[in-house]
Amino acid sequence: MTQRHPTASDSPYANYSPVDPAVRANPYPYYAWLRQHAPVKYVAAMNAYAVSRHEDVRTVLLDHVRFSSDPLIQIAFSEYNPAPAARYLISSDPPEHSRMRALVNKAFSKRGLTEMRPEIERTVGRLLDAIGEAREFEFIEAFASPLPVSVVADILGIETERHADFRRWSNNVTAGGDDSRMSEAQRARMHQDTRDFRAYMLDKIDTVRRQPQDNLISDLVRAEEGGERLTADEVLAMCVLLLIAGNETTTSLLANALICLREFPEQEALIRADRALIPAFVDESLRYLSPIQLLFRRATRDTEVAGVQIPKDAIVMPMYASANHDETVFAEPARLNVQRTDLRKHVAFGWGVHMCLGKALSRLEGAIALNALFDRYPRLDITVPAYDWCDAFYLRSPKRLPVRRG
Repeated sequence: MTQRHPTASDSPYANYSPVDPAVRANPYPYYAWLRQHAPVKYVAAMNAYAVSRHEDVRTVLLDHVRFSSDPLIQIAFSEYNPAPAARYLISSDPPEHSRMRALVNKAFSKRGLTEMRPEIERTVGRLLDAIGEAREFEFIEAFASPLPVSVVADILGIETERHADFRRWSNNVTAGGDDSRMSEAQRARMHQDTRDFRAYMLDKIDTVRRQPQDNLISDLVRAEEGGERLTADEVLAMCVLLLIAGNETTTSLLANALICLREFPEQEALIRADRALIPAFVDESLRYLSPIQLLFRRATRDTEVAGVQIPKDAIVMPMYASANHDETVFAEPARLNVQRTDLRKHVAFGWGVHMCLGKALSRLEGAIALNALFDRYPRLDITVPAYDWCDAFYLRSPKRLPVRRG
């Protein structure tokens, strides 16, 4: 009897799906298999085409004519979208995207990073002072989550007494994209939080229309480009976008950075000895353990990527995390290396017109926070052997990260 030799399709990695628990546990072997054997693969569970190689991911992200961003919000937020009637910046294409981005850029222009640094440093200090001399603490709850939420809330002008609510609403925005593991009671709470968030923000927007204030919401309400202004729902959508760009990414960046240091202690020693490496470490940790694993586009016509035919209106998933581990672009991609020379090519913040709006803020917060953590703690050890990763299938960061100071 002739023995059949295994083929690529026999591999367990051939059945890649981002919602598979095995993929959630460790997606990187799947990404490596896809890059080698099926760089553009139809994923039946998602009814979408996964694009895994760096070159092809960049092609999809740069070509907004062939690959529209319009399905992104509906897939990511599902029924928990607080501004369902609005066109979101990240799910619009030029020229509409250009109009909205110009309005937001005008609003942001008054708040240079130099002006924001002292407040970020004060917030970092306050959070670490609150931790005090505690030998053990939950890093995300005590530090990584409240830091960017506080910064974003201050930028938007959210009252201090509402920060806890704002933090919960913020976390729910990204949790709603995959509610398959939620109970009915959890879904009901999510729906109520979505309604509460929308009601609060629309009331805030209405208030600043009548009584302008010194915050980003007021800037967005006043901003005008070519005689056009944002509607209330568009302002709300911009605020939601800032929550993702300035909050979720930074929380994940800080938590994932600690995981990177745990896995590569020799790199931590290098960084502690030369703090000038911290900005490079921020970007290298984003490359190595990307908070955004993948996003979505829609093919506007019958097209082709890497020799694979993609039909009109099909959903395409450019896989950021896979692109960031592409062996043809990054030397030894499975190794953290803060001194690598190919780091500028990572796509953790996206690419092209949809490059993450909050990337500079996230980098700044990450650098300030890591410097302060190194100042306070000669060692900071993670006390769990494995991680419970967040529920949203397109994101990757731990839900909890208990640590012990050394």
